[in-house]
Amino acid sequence: MKRHSTDVVLVPASGTNGIVLTMDESGLTQQPKKPKLNEERDAVGRNIKCLHNLPEEILRYILSLLPTKDAIRTSVLCKRWEYLWTSIPNLNFSGLEPDKRKQFMNFVERVLLLRDSSDIKTFTLSCDVLRDASHVSAWISAAVRRNVQQLCIYLYNFRKPFSLPHSLFTCMTLTELELAMPCILKLPPTICFTNLKTLNFSYVTFTKEHSTEKLFSGLPVLEELELQNCNWVNLKVVSISAPKLLSIRIVEDWENQNDENGCQVMISGVSLNYFRYCGEFCNEYHVHNSPSLVEASVLASWYNERKRQIAHRMYMLLTGFSGVKELTLVFCAVELLTYAVEVVELLPHMPIFNNLEYLALEEWSVNLDSVALLKILQNSPRLKTMEFSEGISLSSDYERNDRILDPVPPCFLSQLNCIKVYDYEGDEEELSAVKILLKNAVVLEELVISCSHHFAKDLEKQKKVHEQLLKLPRGSKHCELVFY
Repeated sequence: MKRHSTDVVLVPASGTNGIVLTMDESGLTQQPKKPKLNEERDAVGRNIKCLHNLPEEILRYILSLLPTKDAIRTSVLCKRWEYLWTSIPNLNFSGLEPDKRKQFMNFVERVLLLRDSSDIKTFTLSCDVLRDASHVSAWISAAVRRNVQQLCIYLYNFRKPFSLPHSLFTCMTLTELELAMPCILKLPPTICFTNLKTLNFSYVTFTKEHSTEKLFSGLPVLEELELQNCNWVNLKVVSISAPKLLSIRIVEDWENQNDENGCQVMISGVSLNYFRYCGEFCNEYHVHNSPSLVEASVLASWYNERKRQIAHRMYMLLTGFSGVKELTLVFCAVELLTYAVEVVELLPHMPIFNNLEYLALEEWSVNLDSVALLKILQNSPRLKTMEFSEGISLSSDYERNDRILDPVPPCFLSQLNCIKVYDYEGDEEELSAVKILLKNAVVLEELVISCSHHFAKDLEKQKKVHEQLLKLPRGSKHCELVFY
């Protein structure tokens, strides 16, 4: 009888290849199973073939997700990929390494020279200008000619006067512009950003009032504006007026200012709903004609020799927030405001916040008996939530504690339903401040007390303080105490 060969497969241990044993007339013979590496190579080959068969539009999208240098390197994969990179929509050039300066310059020149005529969506350039101002300007012009939509320019180390190409300031396709350039911004006679929605200036110096005015009035559809450490040199008044402006962020640092007197910056936006300021009030800001303002935040600090000026400028900014719904005062803002009303004598002119519903105080251990704070509470009839982000305290005069909220602010009698105190240390001053709040907030629904990191480790003290809080008299019968 003729024997038929029989295959027997031995199941391999983890990490080894299978072995096939064949039975024939001569006995058992061993044949290696197809190596796993070959299978993986076949799978990669099939994936590459599928990738190559994708439409060019999808391939270009994939390349657009890569850094520009990596996208260009794909040209060596096969003939079809050789020129795909010349039409990728996003270009990102970064050349801040001095020893690679020449390679960077050649790389940018070659990429822009070989690029096809398709539009550029995003163009990012970060480099030292040095003596190559004409080249840098030409690169930006090339992006503008390709109908760029998002332009991010970060330029440093200027060796001679530098001017951005005039075509940039009339680019009709530009929707986002970010410009960081620690030098004087030279503006052309004609400025009109018809489609610009986002504008960000960093370390830019404005020196001519007329052209600066034209710039900030030629933004018909602008929605977001950020000014970070900008200088207004020799300018007395500048107006920023954009009918569709939704948010504005301003950051200032006294060390980066060239004009000690500063400038009056008038901000007008009928659609404005968010305003944030952070700095030392190197300039004076006024917000007006902004009925839709919802949220405002002020982070203020000062130098002692400028305290009076800074306090006055902060007060002037605050007067533009009379319609705001959410107000956050950070770092030294409450202290500065107190100085303004006590020393600069601005208390009678404190604005009335008819729409204010949320007040956050984000500075260390705010004094509940601060004259400025008490005036804000008296002038905020609709306040619903008050938050002390970094603790609460009282002055050392405990005898007048019962008279701190006298008269009781209207919001304590009808609206204030939530008080939050974070970074609570469990000290006697804090307990007294909480006692005053609990006693006078007659419609309060929730009092949240959150322990500081240090206090949270002392469980015995926590228990004692919690018991003290529970015994405090409450003006509201429905107030719930949350302690953690």
